[in-house]
Amino acid sequence: MAAHFLLLWMVSFLVFLGSRSTRAQIQGDSFCGSTMCVRAFRNGTQWTYQMQANLGESRFGWMAIGFGTSMQDSQMVIMWPNRDGFVTLSQRTATGHLQPRVDANPRRIATKYLPLSYQTSSLTALAFTIPSNDEVVQHLIWSIATSRPPTAAVDTTLTQHVSFGNTVLYLNRTFSDSTLAPVPTGPPGSAATYLPPFPTQTSGQSLPEFQFPPLLPYQKMLMAHAILSGIGFLIVLPIGALIGRWARTFTTTWFKGHWFFQAVLGIPIIWSGWFLAVAGIISKEGRHFDDTHKVLGLVLIGAYTLQLLLGVHIHLFKPRRRPIPAALNQNVAQLITTSNRPFLNYLHAFVGLSIITLSFYQVYLGINVEWEVSTGRGSAPRVTEKIWIAWAVILPVVYLLGLSLLPKQLKQEQKLAQVKARGSDALPLKPSPPGSKKSVRGLQISNPIPVKEGEEVWRQDEEEEAEAPNNHDIMSEDSHGHSMQPVQFARAF
Repeated sequence: MAAHFLLLWMVSFLVFLGSRSTRAQIQGDSFCGSTMCVRAFRNGTQWTYQMQANLGESRFGWMAIGFGTSMQDSQMVIMWPNRDGFVTLSQRTATGHLQPRVDANPRRIATKYLPLSYQTSSLTALAFTIPSNDEVVQHLIWSIATSRPPTAAVDTTLTQHVSFGNTVLYLNRTFSDSTLAPVPTGPPGSAATYLPPFPTQTSGQSLPEFQFPPLLPYQKMLMAHAILSGIGFLIVLPIGALIGRWARTFTTTWFKGHWFFQAVLGIPIIWSGWFLAVAGIISKEGRHFDDTHKVLGLVLIGAYTLQLLLGVHIHLFKPRRRPIPAALNQNVAQLITTSNRPFLNYLHAFVGLSIITLSFYQVYLGINVEWEVSTGRGSAPRVTEKIWIAWAVILPVVYLLGLSLLPKQLKQEQKLAQVKARGSDALPLKPSPPGSKKSVRGLQISNPIPVKEGEEVWRQDEEEEAEAPNNHDIMSEDSHGHSMQPVQFARAF
């Protein structure tokens, strides 16, 4: 009986020594960045990598490490858990700071290691195995995002990471018993794997408490771009359009306000916002015009510039207006039909309204798509979408109410055109200085024909002076009926 117990004790002691020997021979290394940790250990001819972050299911997006010193040409392993519990592993490469593309033929094939992959309400851990490449000093890059990819597909579009960095692992390190801790690799009661511990943080925790890092320079540029472009296209330009719609029936100086908002304020704000977008993409080393938001931004800045040039042309080069036949009780359609408004004026209004309409869609893309993709900081603040919805309702209503003034505007323009038409036969002159007299071929005029109160004094341009005389002719006093020389009525009086 004593021999039996002695044999059992010796076997147990050998197992204990074997266990200590196995634990003492574990090789690997670990590190913790500002927002996530990574550890690696040898598992036969394979290396197992585990990534961890203090982000639970509601805030976690994806985690990745890449083998190399920079994003360019790095062999990346990107992982994320989906809402159905399925874990996606995507191996990708990138030619720079761009959306990494799926690598169909990676140099080393990574495989999900589910025993060390799990997610709780406050922690996410993802692991994979990959064949050894006999490197003792392992250069790694790492990144983490807080926006979950839209699908589980390995080639789905990834949102921008919020934190990233690089490190070096010394894979020839050997850990002693006091530095190893057992981590279950299966259901309760199964064997345990002993892993290299994570470095202890200043807070005393093994994992860093997740906090968003400060905005990067390119993110600050994109934020400034969003603010300036939103103000320019959705506030400044619409106010200028409302001035043109409402004020023109009440004052003849409405154009000054319209011009001030559309050009004086609009040009520096809108162009600054556009240049900040370009500078942000360059700083990020991203691609230009690779999505709808960027392409539409180019269309809008081009249309805005064209609209400014069109407005200048309309204001400076006014065509000669044709008289409008007088008619009573004309409706709006008849007023528009008989108006003498040039085609470019209608085009100017159409382009302006189109720019504002497209701007609403552009800002919607910026709030709901571009912000999350470009910054990786999740959705834009909800207040921005609420403001967008409210303004998208208020602005069209105010503009449509302004259209109720259209009949009044058209009647005013018709009356003005009729006054001009009459003025082509007899143009009122400015009052002469007191005591002055004018004579035209012997005809003495002490006072000009009075101008009706409220009528504007019109100039007659040089071309009209060269035109043939009209039918309002008088005889010169020295003709005596033998030689009839026409004298224009307007010139005589």
